[in-house]
Amino acid sequence: MKQKIKTNLLISSVAMMAALMTMIYLVATMPERLELIIAFGLIVVTDTYFLVDSIIRKVDEIANRSLDKQNELAKVEKGLYSVAKREELSMNQKMEELIATVAELKADNIRLNNELVEQQKLCTKLIMKKNQENMVRVVNSNDRITKQVVQLSGDNKLATTEANETLHKIHQSLEGEISSSKVTRMPS
Repeated sequence: MKQKIKTNLLISSVAMMAALMTMIYLVATMPERLELIIAFGLIVVTDTYFLVDSIIRKVDEIANRSLDKQNELAKVEKGLYSVAKREELSMNQKMEELIATVAELKADNIRLNNELVEQQKLCTKLIMKKNQENMVRVVNSNDRITKQVVQLSGDNKLATTEANETLHKIHQSLEGEISSSKVTRMPS
């Protein structure tokens, strides 16, 4: 089809130029041959018609090709738009899923933190109870030690008193023996 339009365009342009040149030649050299001039004038008009028709076809062909390319571009644009729209929807869905997962993790984190706080409170209570029990044991132990120290101190006083009395008795008996031995020794 392309080749045919080029051929028609070439033939029409050559024929028109030939007819026009012939008509100009006839007008210049044989003005009395009016029928022949009119015939070549009609040939020039017909060739001009075919030439213009060929040019219009060529322009139409170029316009159709341009329209086809525009249609293809529009289809590609629509395809790209639909792919981009699908990607956007997919991305939005993934983002929503990610946000939901983050919200779940945040809720789990809050729950776990609350559980940890409760466990820490329980541990603190247990430690305080254990410390209180240890303190009661220490106080009881101190009381027992104090009682034993007081008892030992009382026993020591008693033992000291008894020892002093015993020592005093021994001293008196020794004094009595020393005074009787002085009396007996003198006569000798």
